[in-house]
Amino acid sequence: MRPACALCFLALALSACGSTTPRDSAEDFSGAERAVAATVEDVEEAARENDAARLCTRLLSERLLATLEQQGTNCTTAVREAFEDASSKELTVDEVSISGEKATAKVISGSGANEKTDTLELEKAGTGWKISSLQS
Repeated sequence: MRPACALCFLALALSACGSTTPRDSAEDFSGAERAVAATVEDVEEAARENDAARLCTRLLSERLLATLEQQGTNCTTAVREAFEDASSKELTVDEVSISGEKATAKVISGSGANEKTDTLELEKAGTGWKISSLQS
């Protein structure tokens, strides 16, 4: 996947209709899987707060940010635009899989006919996890 498309995830995944009160789906997991799910919940929170800087500085992997920069894409500007395009900002982590320093999170946005499922790839960064790409 092209890294700039990872930012499109925000506009696509967050655009489906959802409830006004978010549910913390990280609570459905434990241990390292919970930490992965918590990163996705942090993406949702950053979107709700329109905090593009937080997403770019704390939640995206260094490799993804470097690739965006090489492509001439300003992360903060692109994320702000994605937040503006989103009509709803709710994500639910359905499944988490971890293999060493890599993880995937199956993420559901929207509901009913507007439900969309994507898979986020994450990588270990210190004691936490960061988004490295998206598979649709």
